[in-house]
Amino acid sequence: MCATLSHQDEIDHDPDYLNKVQSLFEKSRLGEKTTGLKFGDFNLSSSASRLQKPDDLRSVSYYQTATLTLGKKQNYKFFRIDGNHRLSATSEDVKFRSHNTPYCLIFFRTEEETARFSRALFHNINYKQVPLTIEQNLKLILDDDSGLFSDDTLKTNPSFGWAYYHARKLNNHLDFDLLPHLKPFIEKEPRTFLVGQFSFLISQKVLNENENAIKRYKDALVKVNSLIDQNPFMKDANNPGLLSALVYYEIHQPSAISSFIQWISQNHIHLIEHSSGKDLIQIFDKILESRSRTIFVSMPFGKDVTENHYKIIERICDEINEAHKLKPQLVVRRVDWFQDGTSYEINNKIIEMMSDCGLLIGDLTLCNPNVYHEIGFIMGKAKAEGSDTPNMLLFLDETVPDEKDKFVGFNLRGVKQLRFTQTEKFAEDLRDNIERFYKLKA
Repeated sequence: MCATLSHQDEIDHDPDYLNKVQSLFEKSRLGEKTTGLKFGDFNLSSSASRLQKPDDLRSVSYYQTATLTLGKKQNYKFFRIDGNHRLSATSEDVKFRSHNTPYCLIFFRTEEETARFSRALFHNINYKQVPLTIEQNLKLILDDDSGLFSDDTLKTNPSFGWAYYHARKLNNHLDFDLLPHLKPFIEKEPRTFLVGQFSFLISQKVLNENENAIKRYKDALVKVNSLIDQNPFMKDANNPGLLSALVYYEIHQPSAISSFIQWISQNHIHLIEHSSGKDLIQIFDKILESRSRTIFVSMPFGKDVTENHYKIIERICDEINEAHKLKPQLVVRRVDWFQDGTSYEINNKIIEMMSDCGLLIGDLTLCNPNVYHEIGFIMGKAKAEGSDTPNMLLFLDETVPDEKDKFVGFNLRGVKQLRFTQTEKFAEDLRDNIERFYKLKA
């Protein structure tokens, strides 16, 4: 609300005008009362009151109550600079006519000042104001102790939901002495992070709308803190989106967490300061989908019989790709053909390839100890991930003449194997099993 004084002579020519204004601001800042300040035809006085709550959100210790007395000599013209659209929205509802609404009263000395500065104020109000951040808004809601935003309100009000409730219960209860590696990710905007994280996890059905969700989430935070401790390159990261993605995989798909961390390292994702956790997850899920179509063949090398087996596997996978128009396609890999332009430890590369593959095909022919070792790794990996069935397919060529080349160790004798004496029968059974594994046929 603004007022224009149509007769400004007294104010314009008051030699003490600037001193009065300066005195008013200085006393307001110091929390002192003001009396008998006269500006033209109106008088201003104020009293100071100390804030009662030491933790009040406001940054000052005092607030002023002002009394303005308008004289009768001036012809005051009142008008609104901003807010007309808000008032017009309530014009048809009588109850709003008696509603107390806060406003700012500004006095201009002249109509020229009114025309010039009212436009500038309107521009600043609507285009240059600093809006409240999400964190500041959430603080008013989550830290509310007046009962306006009760726990039940957060759970049931469609404007909020369980994500807000979970965030309230966890906010200010994260012990960064126990979770030191998580502090750089969360400390600046903890409420924003928690509400966003819980909203996403609930929307993805990773967490449920119940009290147990908080415990599961806290357990995941402890594990992620340990993962960061074990991977020093991540200790300088502070991108909340990265932490959000780490927690997501720790809860939803723990088997992928090591691959995700490796991807972060290889692509320097930890150096990104701002990114969406959802975007990181969508990108890496596509990578996981591609890796799931990778078939690692564990086999003896340099033998004609096993080389022929590999060629059959390649041919069958090419046929499946073509028949089902797969995207991403099945890709067959063996460690001795792998080239990435670097020198590497063979054992490390084998473990890396087996960890990321979707299916291991093990050639038991010739009773190779390395093949048994690799099959054992896949079986142990499945057990560690809580799976009863490892992602592997074993076969044995019974046409080899030497009995010791057809021997199968006792620990694998009870495991399903494709045994064959005709290569085309092997190819047919191989195709059937691969299509069933990738759910390409019933």
